[in-house]
Amino acid sequence: MKRDIMREKMKSYSSQTKSRGTSTPTFKRRIRAGIFSLVLLFVCGTPSFAQNELNDLIRYALDHSHDVKKAALKQEEAMYQYRETRSKGLPQLEGKGSYSLMKLGGITSSLEGLSGMVPEDQAAQIGAMLSELDNIYSTSVGIQATQLIYSQAYWTGLKLAKKSEELYDILKEKSDEDVIAEVCDNYYQAGSLLMQLSSLNKSKANLEELYKLMELLYKNDMITEPEVSRVKVGIVNLETSIRTIKNAIEIQKNYIKALTGMPSDSTVTIDTTAIASTIIVKQESGFDINNISAYQALLKQDEIYEGQVKSAQAELYPTLAAYAQLNYSSYGTKSKPEDLSNMSTIGLNLSIPIFSSGANRNKIKQYKIQRAQLQEDIQKNQQLLSIDYANAVSDYKTASELLAVQKDNCDLANRVYHQTFLQYQEGMASLADLLNVNNDYLKADNAYNQQIIKLKTAEVKMLKASGAIKQLINN
Repeated sequence: MKRDIMREKMKSYSSQTKSRGTSTPTFKRRIRAGIFSLVLLFVCGTPSFAQNELNDLIRYALDHSHDVKKAALKQEEAMYQYRETRSKGLPQLEGKGSYSLMKLGGITSSLEGLSGMVPEDQAAQIGAMLSELDNIYSTSVGIQATQLIYSQAYWTGLKLAKKSEELYDILKEKSDEDVIAEVCDNYYQAGSLLMQLSSLNKSKANLEELYKLMELLYKNDMITEPEVSRVKVGIVNLETSIRTIKNAIEIQKNYIKALTGMPSDSTVTIDTTAIASTIIVKQESGFDINNISAYQALLKQDEIYEGQVKSAQAELYPTLAAYAQLNYSSYGTKSKPEDLSNMSTIGLNLSIPIFSSGANRNKIKQYKIQRAQLQEDIQKNQQLLSIDYANAVSDYKTASELLAVQKDNCDLANRVYHQTFLQYQEGMASLADLLNVNNDYLKADNAYNQQIIKLKTAEVKMLKASGAIKQLINN
């Protein structure tokens, strides 16, 4: 008899729940809600920036990330270094000028001092002139043009500067790829937290529905208070976990803002639905180590070391340059800049290294040793990059296989929960059974969501290991 009464209460509760769930707001309520939303929009304003999709975040990061900007500045710096080196082989023009005044303070001379040095009839006149001499003026202005004709060191240095510029182009590409991978990883970490939050909310909703039912049963003296309290404790525990996850989500979003260079008052919305709906198992695209920017950078550094050896060897060759000078100067006891005399010079400068006590030879040996060390790093990275790609492919394949398993397990756990809930309503299952299957469903749902994130993360690692991570921008 008591079980029949309990079933009638269950049916009454179910009908009340359905009636509440199927009620819809009236047209006037919708109008008021729309007006209220518009008021909030004008009063509170809109955020300065909002991003919902991963592609938008990646594009924004490539334009505003501090790491990308720094790499772009280094790239620009290398360009100007190349231009500076190139300009040393182009014509150079230099102007110079000088003006000096020598104070003598008067010169006294006796005729006896000049005797024997000048004729006697001129000694008096010269002595008078020397006694009146106070200052000597010197003025000089000129311009000089130089042109490098031959320098082996210049040409090797120019090639070396060009390779350095190419290296920073590769490093800029590598910086872009690193930023894309980091944005994806953190985006998926935030998505993982949101999916955990979704699982907790589902479990909390199940317990709240059960709690309402149990309150009704408790009021009718059909269950005891400890059974109701047990469900209440479970709800409170879930609420605590939900608050913790929400705080972690905000922290993760703030980190994404800093990573992408977004303003702190921006809005980042993680679209977990898009993450789950874009699960496409990709085929292995193949591996070519020459497509890896990190490996390209090592090869370019090897070329630079080779260029440094050649540049040091080029210092042993002669250097020839042409020059032309045009000078105007004056020298006298009075300052007369208008009385400048012209003097022009054209010539060649030849510099031939002869002996440097072995300094250049030892420099060449140092560069050769540095290059040998780099070549060891290149061989090591060839193996490591190949292994990284093989591991990334293996992780991706494993994650894709486990995803189907976790999906089936989650669906099964959901069916078991609803069956057990109906059995509990019929009095055929205990509260402990219902709480256990609810906990199992929570674990299964969370495991499935985390497997989605593992698959997306493995995809990013596989694309980065193959040098094709920029495909994510277009997908």
